[in-house]
Amino acid sequence: MVLAPFLFIWLILLFRMLGSTAEDYFSPSLEMFSTKLGLPPRFAGVSLLALGNGAADVSATINAITTDPKNGYLLSLGALTGSCMFIGAVVASVVIIAADGVPCRGALVRDVSALLITAVLVWITMLSGVIGHGTITLFASFYVIYMVIVLVADIYHRAVVIPRLEAKRNADETARQHQASIRVNEAAGDALNNIASGTEQGGESLENPDQVPSSPTGVFSTFMTALSNYDNTTSPEDQQEGWGVESDDLINERPVVLHGNNGVLSPARRQATSGGEENSEPSGGNYAMLEDGIDNICTESGSPARNWPSAFRDCLSEVQIDLHENWKEIFYDEDSPMYEKALLVFEFPFTVFRKLTVSIPCEGHYSRGTVAASIAISPIWFAFYLWAEREINVFWDPTPYFFIHFAVCALFALLVVRYAPANDGVLNLYIAAPIALYGFIVAATWIDWIADKLVAVLDFFGIVFHIPGPLMGLTILAWGNSMADLSANVTMARKGLANMAMTACYAGPVFNILIGISFGFSSLLVQTGQHEATVVLSPSVRIGFIFMIINTTSLIFTGAFINKGRLSKSYGYGNLVLYAVYIGLSLFATFS
Repeated sequence: MVLAPFLFIWLILLFRMLGSTAEDYFSPSLEMFSTKLGLPPRFAGVSLLALGNGAADVSATINAITTDPKNGYLLSLGALTGSCMFIGAVVASVVIIAADGVPCRGALVRDVSALLITAVLVWITMLSGVIGHGTITLFASFYVIYMVIVLVADIYHRAVVIPRLEAKRNADETARQHQASIRVNEAAGDALNNIASGTEQGGESLENPDQVPSSPTGVFSTFMTALSNYDNTTSPEDQQEGWGVESDDLINERPVVLHGNNGVLSPARRQATSGGEENSEPSGGNYAMLEDGIDNICTESGSPARNWPSAFRDCLSEVQIDLHENWKEIFYDEDSPMYEKALLVFEFPFTVFRKLTVSIPCEGHYSRGTVAASIAISPIWFAFYLWAEREINVFWDPTPYFFIHFAVCALFALLVVRYAPANDGVLNLYIAAPIALYGFIVAATWIDWIADKLVAVLDFFGIVFHIPGPLMGLTILAWGNSMADLSANVTMARKGLANMAMTACYAGPVFNILIGISFGFSSLLVQTGQHEATVVLSPSVRIGFIFMIINTTSLIFTGAFINKGRLSKSYGYGNLVLYAVYIGLSLFATFS
């Protein structure tokens, strides 16, 4: 029991590192790829960005299932249902309360319906008692279908809805100007008549020139528009109230940058928002919307070093500055409480290790010296990871892969040192893309290693304190994995992106559940050599699926039918009560 405080601190650090690795080292590369490929924002959110945001949860699920082939799935299912309820009830409620209510139509109804179908599908399948390759294919296929629906809706939105809105807006403006000129002429005529007759009678009020009848839309158009993220509205007031974005951003379909120095979730942006400062950037303001020329990201700018000695001196200085900036953020951030600074101090060695092994060449993260150092040192991390997690010796068994890998990376790092632009520039896309892909792979190994240690510590606490696996999953593991979602979604809600935050609360768990269970049981079947795995749902997991269905059904019914397309603050408070009931019943079912 003497080690309990140290293990508790280690558990907290593992949770923090799991979230920060996914957010700061795994997601930036995916975000860059999604913007460079020109993916629609909502399709990117359920594909590449969903992979980045859900990597920690999926990795923890896979490790929990494969670590204990008999009962590990109970821990993972408890974590999946628990985190889904925490995000869908607590985080969503906080977003609703912080935004003073949110709209409930269009894409939100689509994503909540997808989560409802996911909960029913997984629950019914699990009740059969076995999971085989057919079930795994079914789960993965449903998520692919969901992505296709989002993609089709986005393509329709870009090809049909946006041109229609733009044409409608132009027609409305022309009609408004025409009506205004008629009113001016009539008012002038009335004034002359009044002067001639010696009276001061005003003319009769005319029809509001802004009220232009909207063109009728068909059933197909209405259905397809409802699947996309925006209503088929025409006025900026309706667009802003309905979806929390400005009309110009709607027309241009600009994606939102979440990570990096200019991202919505960056500390600088958060402090600026909390301090009431406004950013005067012409494109996107606090939301850091990308310019139409998206190729500004990771395109060639700046200049390389003049010679080798100056290149090494500059890179060494850049690494020192980068690490010093991270150290300063710990002690000179007045907004961080003392416990947060203490945890950051404990985490700092791992921050240094991750920075010096994960290469991130993207705008907002780029540092030439750090990128070069991470490429050169990453083979050491790979050797440790393969030995610790897979028991593979890459030094002399039978081919010295480590030395080959190290030689290639060292050569590439030297080229970066000598020919890459300094910190005030960015790498050319053709150079940045393979480096980002390599860093993405290294970050994935970090997430896998951290998730494995986290599951091992949770198993240890469960054995020592006699806590069942499902209860450990739906409480500690679910809460720990959801803290990053709580912080990110509330931040987006405060920055006017409440609808995006609500969509993330329900679209993210769909990915985590379907892909996590698919990959977890697929890895288990490969590991055991069997064709199917036996599953028996615990009472707390059954309660979790029931409350997931209640949560999603109540949101659709309340928002779309009772409140006519809006979720009020009272619904948020009621949702918090629903989560409290869920936790109470789960505890009662576990210990009764």
